[in-house]
Amino acid sequence: MKGDRLSTRQLLDKIPNHPCLYRHRSSGAYYGIKKSGGKRKEHSLGTTDRKSAERILKDWLAGLDAVDSGAHRTTLEQLIEKFIAMNRGKAAKTQATNQSIINKLTATWEPGLSIRITDIKPSHLNEWLAQHEGRFKNTTYNRYVGLVKQLFQIAVGDRVISRSPVEGIKTQWKKPQKPIRRVPTQEQFEAIVTEVRQQKLNSNAEETADFLQFLGLAGLGQAEAFTLTWGDVDWVGKRLRVRRHKTQALFHLPIYAHLEPLLKRLQEKEPAAPANQRVFKIRDGKKGLTAACRRLGYPGFSQRNLRQVLIRRLWQSGVDYKLISKWQGHSDGGKLILDTYTEVFGQKDGDYEQQQLGKIK
Repeated sequence: MKGDRLSTRQLLDKIPNHPCLYRHRSSGAYYGIKKSGGKRKEHSLGTTDRKSAERILKDWLAGLDAVDSGAHRTTLEQLIEKFIAMNRGKAAKTQATNQSIINKLTATWEPGLSIRITDIKPSHLNEWLAQHEGRFKNTTYNRYVGLVKQLFQIAVGDRVISRSPVEGIKTQWKKPQKPIRRVPTQEQFEAIVTEVRQQKLNSNAEETADFLQFLGLAGLGQAEAFTLTWGDVDWVGKRLRVRRHKTQALFHLPIYAHLEPLLKRLQEKEPAAPANQRVFKIRDGKKGLTAACRRLGYPGFSQRNLRQVLIRRLWQSGVDYKLISKWQGHSDGGKLILDTYTEVFGQKDGDYEQQQLGKIK
């Protein structure tokens, strides 16, 4: 009769001389049983083989010891809150990237944020990543996986779980695709600056044009350009003192002959400017650049592409790549210049390519 059936617990026989190991009387399957945190923990070892059962039991017991039984109710929502709190000291750009991924996670995580961390399986993560994988670049996919790795590593560190479910993700890393790099020709760069400057209805047209022109003539990024002060301009030594935005490393670059007229014109506008006054009032010329490229029918050049105009100019003038690297504030002895920039410097410059071929004896 139904009421006379024995429960699984009643059918488990203790294996002598082997703590926590039990065998099901009917199926022959092995189980592990141990009291942890004041509660009885019962776990199917998924095998009828004694040796395999002993090995699996050992891993399961180790996991029990590694987990804080008081933290087993931690939810995904609570873990995300802890992650955000722990990363408040990161750079603003890193925090923005993390928040973007978290927003996507909270909006598209089908099991819901109230799910306990102990209930999250690798299949949950694989299904979530599969939702978005088709529209991701490989680098973006790697960022998403990287964030969930950090997320669940917090749970492991806090002994909420003994092993991260990320270990079971089907694809944990993808080789980044080679980026398509576009560098304006010298003529395109000059046309862009002129186009921005001619927008008389824009009250910031002149300042934006000066800012973009400086990027292409000095070979600096917009963050370095924005923080440049008149005290950083050494007219006697004919050089600029610059602090690298990413690393805060200090470096110097020459006031190139083609850059000097722009700097002098800017100083003539404010001859009594104090040393701590910034050379540029705007921090970003992206909007003006994008609009100019659209009107001119050019590709969507970025402000970084304008910086590369100067790097190419120096390279094609025969300046040693190590010196170019130094003037860019790089500390790799020129590796980035060789590996990243030079691949595109001759793509649309047939004359330059033929000139270089002519050097071969």
